[in-house]
Amino acid sequence: MSSTSPTINKDCAIPVYRQVISILTENISSGRWRESDRIPSEFDLAASLDVSRGSIKRAISELVDAGVLEQIQGKGTYVKPHDISFPLNEGLISFSESLREQGIKFETSILVFETMESNRELSSKLGVPVSSPYLHMERVRSVSGEPIMYIENNINSDLAPGIDKEDFEKVSLFETIERLSGRQVAYSDTSFFAIGADEERASSLKVSLGQPLLQQIQTVFLDNDQPIEYARVWLRSNRFYVGTISQRRLTSHR
Repeated sequence: MSSTSPTINKDCAIPVYRQVISILTENISSGRWRESDRIPSEFDLAASLDVSRGSIKRAISELVDAGVLEQIQGKGTYVKPHDISFPLNEGLISFSESLREQGIKFETSILVFETMESNRELSSKLGVPVSSPYLHMERVRSVSGEPIMYIENNINSDLAPGIDKEDFEKVSLFETIERLSGRQVAYSDTSFFAIGADEERASSLKVSLGQPLLQQIQTVFLDNDQPIEYARVWLRSNRFYVGTISQRRLTSHR
């Protein structure tokens, strides 16, 4: 690590090993350490950051458990390859569309598919009166037999008549919404969170209870600004990463 690397503040309330985790993950997200790169040894990291090897060891252990790093006996610690990406800079795109563009074959299994009456929260998200009917769907998407995401869709079915007759093990949700509504899926309000797997997601995704997952929460709007879908998606963090390319805003310097 160079002298310009972030430093550890031993006087703040954040534990040292958590600060180490932040520095290591920043090296990965910035591209300084790329997929399959071997990272510096625990001894070198401890020396460069001026912390104990115990703090380094704990930080690396947590990143290994999260699927960010992998340790190979007798060789060292490496940045674990993530073979599935979700690019934010390519505009609004569904997960199925993204997988197809990457040439990744996948299977979808429907767990729940039913018309329900909206409660106060769903009414607010979908812009409909309380007790309005909507399509509730839960699916698991797998790659090579391995479940990689759990998807919960809540759809304003009045805006896409006949959507409850579609086979969403075979068709794309966004493409189907556009075909049935006669409008374009235009934009979304999207957030990502780190979350531990609950019992339902752990069972469906075949991970341990509490294992870190990446959760997406998204409200999707049509080109007339009407909300068409409110969705929650749980992603296997050891198989997915979210990436974007950002351009620095130009400023004048005087």
